[in-house]
Amino acid sequence: MLTLGSAAAGIAGYADLANAERQARFVCHDGERFSVAIHTDHVRFRSGTGIFTLIQTGEGQFQSPEVALRIDHDRSQLIRAGEAIKTCVQSQSAV
Repeated sequence: MLTLGSAAAGIAGYADLANAERQARFVCHDGERFSVAIHTDHVRFRSGTGIFTLIQTGEGQFQSPEVALRIDHDRSQLIRAGEAIKTCVQSQSAV
């Protein structure tokens, strides 16, 4: 049952990527890497800590209970509760 649920979640994630307006990968100053699939009203955020759907809260600003993200062209700021803001730049390398 768990395998079936994981497969369904994976398929939904790929469908979300296929329908994205833009996809980008970022690397932060501390080495953390993440990717985003940008849609008109949300972002699918994928990092080593998990996959999150962030709702748009302003132009270039997205948020979930776990993560906040600001994207400005090839730069971003990653914000998590209790952590310093991370400045990140767009990367071509895989996440």
